[in-house]
Amino acid sequence: MKRLQLTLWLVLAATTILGGGGCNILGPTMYLVQGPTKTPAQFTLPQQTTVVFIDDRANVLPRSRLIRQMAMGATNELLKVQQVIPEAIDPEAINREAARETSEHLMSIDEIGRKVGAGIVIYAVPRQFSLVDDRGTVPTCVLEVKVVDTESGARLWPAPTQYEYHRLVVELAYKSPLRYDADKADELQQQLAATVGLRLAQLFYPHEKDPLDARVPD
Repeated sequence: MKRLQLTLWLVLAATTILGGGGCNILGPTMYLVQGPTKTPAQFTLPQQTTVVFIDDRANVLPRSRLIRQMAMGATNELLKVQQVIPEAIDPEAINREAARETSEHLMSIDEIGRKVGAGIVIYAVPRQFSLVDDRGTVPTCVLEVKVVDTESGARLWPAPTQYEYHRLVVELAYKSPLRYDADKADELQQQLAATVGLRLAQLFYPHEKDPLDARVPD
């Protein structure tokens, strides 16, 4: 921190000393003062009790505990870290409620949300969760995400006139296969799940793009 403050002071001092030539330094100076440009929120959540529902009916995730890790990570980020929402429901509550669904009584997202006392459901369906592909070790997760109002049953985001889901793709930066062998697959899965929880939450508040991510589409 002291080093950054010293750098900023030196740049400002150089701008003052150089006078008219200072226009060549103004750009970096403004960057230091304002910081890097942030990615805007994709959607501003209503100020209502919210629950994150990771619906993995197709069993895309290799372990059920990864569902909770993603959902709790997103919930904690929205509720406590960034304070985007006023109140949240434990994701386990909606998972238990969804498990009561039967073939005779299929429940809608808004119905399940109402049963646990949520006004808003952040609904996400995993479509891919893998550690390797033809490029090597590239931990990747794909979620289809939407936001549902439980009172009206309406899809708030994406807008009804747009596509049905927002496709969130998270890839961790390329890692050498030598670093992540079979014995460390579980550790890598947890790292990916933690990152996905964070990126899911970041859909709903402005944030800086993490340079360690290989790709986080807007």
